[in-house]
Amino acid sequence: MNIVIYHSNDFHSDFNNLKKVNSYLRKNKTKNDLYFDSGDYTDLSSIIVQADGGKSAMKLMVDSQLDAMAIGNNEIDLGCCALEKLTESGIPLISTNLRNLNNASVQGVLSSKIFIRAGKRLLVLGLSPYYSKDLLHEAYDLFFMMGGLRTHEPIELLKEEIEKQKEKYDYCILLSHSGLGIDQMILEAVSEIDLCLGGHTHDIETYRGYSQSGKGEKLGKITLEVIEGQLVEVENIQLDLKESNDLQFDKLYSEIEKSTDRLLSKPLSYIRELPFTAFKQSELINFICDALMKESHYECDLAIMHAGIAEKALVHPISRKSLIETFPSKLNPTKYKINGKELREAIHLSFDDENIRRSGKGAGFRGSVLGTLGFSRNVKIIEESRVITIDGQLLEDDKSYLIITDDYLQRGSGYPSLKVADSEAIFEPGFIRDLVEKYLMDEELFKFSKEIRIF
Repeated sequence: MNIVIYHSNDFHSDFNNLKKVNSYLRKNKTKNDLYFDSGDYTDLSSIIVQADGGKSAMKLMVDSQLDAMAIGNNEIDLGCCALEKLTESGIPLISTNLRNLNNASVQGVLSSKIFIRAGKRLLVLGLSPYYSKDLLHEAYDLFFMMGGLRTHEPIELLKEEIEKQKEKYDYCILLSHSGLGIDQMILEAVSEIDLCLGGHTHDIETYRGYSQSGKGEKLGKITLEVIEGQLVEVENIQLDLKESNDLQFDKLYSEIEKSTDRLLSKPLSYIRELPFTAFKQSELINFICDALMKESHYECDLAIMHAGIAEKALVHPISRKSLIETFPSKLNPTKYKINGKELREAIHLSFDDENIRRSGKGAGFRGSVLGTLGFSRNVKIIEESRVITIDGQLLEDDKSYLIITDDYLQRGSGYPSLKVADSEAIFEPGFIRDLVEKYLMDEELFKFSKEIRIF
C-alpha cells in the first residue's frame, strides 16, 4: 500500500496558486495521503491576511485539506497573539524551535505530531527560521521579538524531540522553513530524518529525501511504499498544476474577500491627498520622511526613504485597505549611524536613472521599483552641483550621522552604501504604512510635505 505526501511552501498569500492545489487535491487526495505546507503561507501584503491576522486565510487551507503546516517567518511576523489564534483553525501548526519571550511553548503550537497512514506511524516535526544563509545564529530574532516570539537553535531541539518520540514512529518527516542550504546541514546532523520538506529560499529542488516547491507554483508529490514492512520513497516529483474551475474554492474565497473588504474599507480621516512619483521627489515621500523624524522625536540627524516604498499616490478614499495597497511592503522604521561618505554615495546613486528604475526586489519588499530617495525637510540638495546640506551645514564625509529609514535600506537593498549590520541598528515595531496612518491628521506634516528638498 502506498502513501502519497503532497507538499507546498511559500505561497505568500498567492491564492491563485492555492486554488490550483485545492482543485487538484480535491480530485486526487485519498484517505491514505497527506498534504503538508512548509510555511510562509500568510503574507501581510495581503488584504485578507491584514484584516484578521490570517484567520480567514486559514479557512482556505482547511478547504484545501491541509494536514499540517510549519511556521515560517511570515506567520511569526503576525505576532504571538495572532499566531495563537491561527492554531484555532484545526490545522496543526508545528514548530520544534519556536518559543515566546518567556522561553515557553506558544499556545496551540505543536513541537511534533504523529500521523498514522497505511498502518505506519509518521512523525512530523517543524522548524522556523533561526540561521541566516551565512549561518549567523538568531538571525531573525530582532524582528521576531517585536511580536513576542523568538526561535532557538534547531539541531539539538530536533534531536531532543526525536528522542522523546523514540519507538513511537516508523518514519520521520521534517517540515522546514529554514532554506535549502540550512536544510542540507540539518539533514547531515540529524540522520533520523527520512524526508525533509523545505521552504524559505523559494528553490525548486527534488532529490531522494528532500523536496522544496518554489513559491507555491509547484506541488511536491512524494510516494512512499510499504516494502518488507518499511516505508520506502519510490517517487519524488514536482507537479505543474493547470488553472481549473473550482466553484467551491471560488465561493469560499469570495465570501472571505467580501468580509475582509468590509473590515478594512472603513474610511479614515485625513488632511488631503498626497501626490507621488517614484522617480522624482514627491509630497508623499516627503511626508513619510518628516513623519519618521517626528516619530523619532527629532533625535535623528535626517530621515531617508526609497520612493519604491509606495505604489501610488495617497488618494481618496483612504482606508486601511488602500494603505495596504499603496504600501504593500512589510518594512519597519529603522535607526542607525552611518558616515557622510556613505550617505553621499547613496544620494548620488539616487540620481542614476537606470538604478532607480530597476526592480526593488529585496527582503520584506512587496512593491515594484526601487525608486529615488526622499529626505526630511532639514536636508537640501542641489542636484546639478551635488551640494548637500543638513540643517544648513554641508555634509561631512568623515562625520557620523544618525539616520532613520527602514530595514530595506539598512540591508543595503538598492543603495549598498547604506548597509549596516543588524546589530548596529534599532528596529521599531510597526510598518511604514502604520506610520502613515498614524499621522494622517497631522496638519504640520502635510504642510511640510510641500517643501522642496532637491533643487
